[in-house]
Order: sequence, then C-alpha cells, then structure tokens
Amino acid sequence: MNKIVLIGNGFDLAHGMKTSYNDFIDDFESEIKNTFYHRPLNHNESDDYSDVSVNESYKYYEPSNYGFKKDLSAFKFNNIFFEYVLNRFKAVNYYDLEGFFYDMLKVADVNTITKLNSDFYSFINHLEKYLTKIENDFKENNNNPISEILNHINSPILFNELSQDAKRSISRKYDAWSTNEASRKIAMERIYNDFKRANKSFDSETTLLLNFNYTETANLYLKDKYQTVNIHGKLNDIENPIIFGYGDELDSEYSVIENKNDNRFLEHFKSINYAKTENYKQVLEYIDSDLFQVCIMGHSCGNTDRTLLNTIFEHDNCASVKIYYYQKSATQDYYLDVYKNISRNFNSKAKLRDRVVNKSFCKPLISFLE
Repeated sequence: MNKIVLIGNGFDLAHGMKTSYNDFIDDFESEIKNTFYHRPLNHNESDDYSDVSVNESYKYYEPSNYGFKKDLSAFKFNNIFFEYVLNRFKAVNYYDLEGFFYDMLKVADVNTITKLNSDFYSFINHLEKYLTKIENDFKENNNNPISEILNHINSPILFNELSQDAKRSISRKYDAWSTNEASRKIAMERIYNDFKRANKSFDSETTLLLNFNYTETANLYLKDKYQTVNIHGKLNDIENPIIFGYGDELDSEYSVIENKNDNRFLEHFKSINYAKTENYKQVLEYIDSDLFQVCIMGHSCGNTDRTLLNTIFEHDNCASVKIYYYQKSATQDYYLDVYKNISRNFNSKAKLRDRVVNKSFCKPLISFLE
C-alpha cells in the first residue's frame, strides 16, 4: 500500500511562512504606500501605470490611517482583478483569490476577457515575487523539518482507517493457501476479522508528497522511497511554471464557459495548464499503481482543485482519506470544515462516508499549545 500526502498552504503556515493570501495582500499594500511616499519630486501622476496606486489627495495622510481594509477610495486601480478582490473582501471578509477569479470569469464577455486575463497575469506575477521573497527568507533562517509532521508522514496506515473495499482487498491478498472460491472466502473473512481485531498496521511502500504550494517546504521531508510532485509548479521555474487559476470542471457553469468556443475563457483553468508538464500524468501513474491512503496536510480541499481531487478521492485504489486538521484552540478545530470541503469533491456520497477517516483516528497537523 502507498501513501499520498496532499500539501497545501497550511503546511507552509505551520512552518512559520507568511504565505497566506492575507499576508500577500497586506505586503502589497505596504509596497504601494512605500512607492507612493518615496516618489521623486518631479513625479507626474499621469505617468503612473501601476496596477494599484495611492490617490494624490492622500499624500499628506499618515499611511496607517488608510488601507485596503479601511478605505478603497484612497487608491486608484488600473487592474480590474485587484479591484474586484479588494471590494469582494470587504463583502465577505476573506480572500479566495482563485474563486474570485472564477466569479469574474463567469460574467466576462468577449469585450472584457482579454483585459481580465492580462490583469490576472499581472496579479500572478506580484504573487510570485512575494512568495519568492518569503521562501528566500525561510531558507536563510530555517531548514529543519517539524518532528510532529515528520511523524505523521512516516506513520503506518491502520487497518481500521481503511474503506470496506480496501479492507477486503487487503485481506484477500494475505490468503496464499486457498485453492477454491469457497475456501478463499472463508480465509478472507478470517483474515479480515483478525486484522480488524488487532487493528493491523501497514507501512507504506512508497510515499508521494503531492505539493500544491509553490514553495519547496515539502522537500524538507524527502527520504528514500519518497517522491515530490509540485503539481502547481515552482517559483521562477521555466520548466515547471506556477499554475494559478481555477480547477473545477465539475461545476455546472464550466460547460457554459467551455461552450463559448473562445479559448481566451480557458486561459487560466488548471486542468488546461496541467498539460504544460508531466506532473499530472505522474500523479495518475502513481494512483494507478496500488492501493493508497490520502493524508491531508494543510490543504483546504476547496473547489479550486476539485477536478484533481475528485480524480484522486474517487479512484478505485483510494483506500481512505485521512485529515490532519488545524487546531484553533484547546476545544476548537477545523476537522469538520475540511470534511465538508472534501464532500464537494465526491460525486458518490457513499464513497465519501466510507473513505474519509473518522475524527477518532485523525490528528492535528500541529498540536495546540496553550
């Protein structure tokens, strides 16, 4: 049996890396203000073609007295996506950048799609520069894995964590003596009950670190029989460029967009951009090779990756999905939040209930310390 570790943004945050969208937007705001207050004396406002800039009328304001979350009238926008993101945040109080892009894409038309794509590319470039800065700082100051996370990745797979189909499949494999169907069935039931009673553990033969981040934090945990696939690319890598956009072909409105018969509307769909590298094919080969357990580590399992997650979760070889959740306090955690997100990636709710490991067998990614 194998293991797939889904590594999301929460994995980087657990390592103290400020890679959240909120951190990025805050840093971008600081950069805009810094640029504004350090302009040359002969600066001409008409020469300002940046994505977002401060209105000239705010030149005498104390920078801390205004900002994206306080007063958007303090800024002028040449980038429609940035403007939408910041206005949307004021309405919902969270950043779902890829989801926000999909919102805009659904209402775009032939007159606005080119501008939207161009502005989104510019947005991605800003994000890549920010993450590069964060990763360089991390490499300079911290190169050690977290022992608790290392233990999670190395932990054996327990029989009682598996789906019913996987339990029976494994039980059949351990019967090497039966010569006919009746005796095979009896032997399988006996082995099944023995494994269940003892809650037998299995060491994964290989482990795939499926990294949805753009950073290299996952490489801290590489060892023999481990491999990493950076499914969304790597920072500043021409051979494996970052993929940022939307990835839910199962959404009812995707077919509407596809049927526009205009390739510009598909420019930023992850499933299209997976074709740039062999990463997706490597994942398919891995899940085809043997039974596997999926371990969720820092990934929200939201709809922005639904196409790929559905392929993994509903694959015949998927033995179970185990959640390593964020512990908010001594009494609050996000296990059920992740479970709800995972549920949207299953078409079969029967498989969902059978394959997702119940909370009694799951653990926090990092234990909460008061």
